[in-house]
Amino acid sequence: MRNTFKVLFYIKKNAPLRNGNTPIMGRITINGQRTQLSTQLSVNPNLWDVSMGRAAGRSAVASHVNEQLSQIRFRIERCYNTLFYEHALVTPKMVKEMYFGNDQRNETLLAFFRHHNEEFSRMVGISRSKTTYYKYRCVYKHLENYVNDKFNRKDLLFKELDKEFLTGFHHYIAQECGHKKNTTWIYMIAFKHILMLARSRGHMAKDLFANYKLRSEFVARNYLSMTEIRKLIRLDLDDMTLQLVRDAFLFSCFTGLSYIDLCTLTPQHIQQDGKQLWISTTRRKTGSAVNVRIFAIPYTILLKYKPMQRNARIFRLPSNGWCNICLERIMSLAGIPRHITFHSARHTFATTITLSQGMAIETISKLLGHKNIRTTQIYATITHSKLDGDMERLSKRLDTLYRDTDLEKVRERL
Repeated sequence: MRNTFKVLFYIKKNAPLRNGNTPIMGRITINGQRTQLSTQLSVNPNLWDVSMGRAAGRSAVASHVNEQLSQIRFRIERCYNTLFYEHALVTPKMVKEMYFGNDQRNETLLAFFRHHNEEFSRMVGISRSKTTYYKYRCVYKHLENYVNDKFNRKDLLFKELDKEFLTGFHHYIAQECGHKKNTTWIYMIAFKHILMLARSRGHMAKDLFANYKLRSEFVARNYLSMTEIRKLIRLDLDDMTLQLVRDAFLFSCFTGLSYIDLCTLTPQHIQQDGKQLWISTTRRKTGSAVNVRIFAIPYTILLKYKPMQRNARIFRLPSNGWCNICLERIMSLAGIPRHITFHSARHTFATTITLSQGMAIETISKLLGHKNIRTTQIYATITHSKLDGDMERLSKRLDTLYRDTDLEKVRERL
């Protein structure tokens, strides 16, 4: 699409100066968007030709003003042409910034990243999660170390970045920092977001991630079997913190609530529909509505921890990291020799509690608060018991369809 670029000069009649002159303003318009700027010039309003956008007559004053305006127009047009050849989208603000020497192309990578993290931190607990903030902070630290180690500098201009920088940083995270493939993938996705944000604000001309391959690898999700869940239920614990973590973990196994959603769960989220109790809440991570029926085991746990105040938290859990440390101890005491984290409770809900019992994947997706069913398909791995049950039902169905006479025919041909 062809840009419609225009520069117009006009006088500001409603702001006369003490000497009777009026300031001359400039207006840059590109594709209907406009911005204004001061030319630092002034003129007698009687000398101004509105239709021509310049001073009228051949006096020395008019000639001087028009010559100055011609130079300003030339510099503005030069700024626009420079930006036009470097960017797919040019805005009047970008031209104005470049004209006044605030060229956004001179924005630096780490300074921009720091500003992003500062803005992000102010939204934590409102519309952003603390976990995501920690992720961006970690990526920034890796990037700062990479720039210092590789280039021996404190920062880099955006215009200095290229594909080689991208591949170098990717290798640095994976090899020198020793992160696994999926962690590296998550960090590079976060870095991609930063560069996309910078490009949208006119700091970069190219998309460095275009045709750049970023892939995760499949990781088997740990979950508990029915037998292992029963071991946890029957496990006697003397330590009150271990009891709390175990009970909250079991509650999550039977409801699918994540750690952060459990931490914010209050009696206000418990709704009664006839004789049934439901959890009605909103997922902190996705903002999706979640409605989950409370069965016997989670109901019993709820009775133990439910506070009197409607707005008080039900589970006053320690940090997620400390909960995972507690779970290591709990699994060891229960004789479950596998690495189980608090998030494994959601995997358990998606597999052992729901999918293995024949629940439809669409229903599970709704219960987990996923926006995309493909996310649910990653969680809900088909268990051996589910596979055996499905194959047994298929076997009985086929035996009914194909009677003994059909089997005899097959045997005759052998």
